[in-house]
Amino acid sequence: MRLLIITYSYFPDLTPRAFRWKAVAEQLQMHGHEVHVLCAGPGPDGAMDGVTVHRVPDCLLRGVTRPTPSGAGLTRVGGSAVFLKTTLSQIARSLWRYFYWPDFACGWILPAVKALRKMCAKEQFDWIISSSHPFSGHLVALLGRDAEAKTRWLVDISDPYCLMHQPSPYNRLLYGWLSKWVEARVIATADALSMTTQSTAEIYEAAFPGCQSKAHVIGPLMSLPITPPRARQPDGVLRLVYVGTLYSQLRSPTFLLACTMAMKQVYPDMPLEVHFYGALNDCGDQLAAYTDIAVPFVFAHGMVDRVTVQQAMVDADVLVNIGNASEAQLASKVMEYMVVGRPILNIISIEKDTSLAALAEYPSVLTIRRSDGSPSLDLIELLHRFLTDLPAVEAQMPRLVRERYSPANVTLQYEKLLGISTT
Repeated sequence: MRLLIITYSYFPDLTPRAFRWKAVAEQLQMHGHEVHVLCAGPGPDGAMDGVTVHRVPDCLLRGVTRPTPSGAGLTRVGGSAVFLKTTLSQIARSLWRYFYWPDFACGWILPAVKALRKMCAKEQFDWIISSSHPFSGHLVALLGRDAEAKTRWLVDISDPYCLMHQPSPYNRLLYGWLSKWVEARVIATADALSMTTQSTAEIYEAAFPGCQSKAHVIGPLMSLPITPPRARQPDGVLRLVYVGTLYSQLRSPTFLLACTMAMKQVYPDMPLEVHFYGALNDCGDQLAAYTDIAVPFVFAHGMVDRVTVQQAMVDADVLVNIGNASEAQLASKVMEYMVVGRPILNIISIEKDTSLAALAEYPSVLTIRRSDGSPSLDLIELLHRFLTDLPAVEAQMPRLVRERYSPANVTLQYEKLLGISTT
């Protein structure tokens, strides 16, 4: 089979979509399929681990929307010139975000459509697989594929688009009607749909009644390499580690920080640290209030490479998941946490958080409900008992999770959906 994957993010990007599609593309190639990838930069074109990669740079937004670098958003030095430059940059970004459509990757659409048409004229693909987030990848496929050709189209949806309210990928006041019409067009035109969670499939089936027969659930992919041994030496400090992107409206660290501060006040002798790995986005100021104190116990490491992230998870005493304020989204790091085999503190804000089902059989997890006010004394005592007597995780559990969400297993599900066989 000759397959084309359209995904804005691909290796060496540090995003869940990049990790997922690199792993799936390589598995498909290993199974004897000819695999091409159309993506945005950076990186070289050409063969990569048997996969042919075609990169079309996003000249408008690529530099603006790169994940927050290490420590960004927390710096308080640099004088008035730096402050003015930062302020003007923030104003420019706010104005741009107010007007762009369909999402931040809009600058990639037209160059990618042009490249796709050339590729389709040269290659006869059996399937085109377009991936979101961002939704722009589906628009590239809609506009660039040859509707008269025999090529079939799979629309793979990670996060909802027109149904996503926090954070909305576009200005809903200006483009709400247009976004729903375009996504309906994509769904009606596609030959098949795949979603990461059952709740996402149910939401789409309710909003777009014609998609029931096309929708399939293919779960998250666990792309971490074999877990390394612990490198951190015992130092008596209880280290909590959060990995992932923060958003003030969707995945805010506020309640975790409040709980940590309350723990320090109620149990002042408890050596406790919280480490954040990933983009801070609009949460930098929230963390700065805790990192600027004389003896900080909150540390923001920003975007780091996968090896560093994995070692941080292995060396953690407790891994922290902050659930999305959405019934449709399941962070892929939840599976990675279970594979690492550390106790998990799971903070949710809605009753139907997808992490509840994912962690239902995990033996070492404490789930607490986020509140708008300060954490209660009962909650702090519950958290203290959990942290001072952490339940163990047997070695069998991480192995089973790794097998269930492995690239090989997820790829087999895609192959079954596409009706293709391995060689």
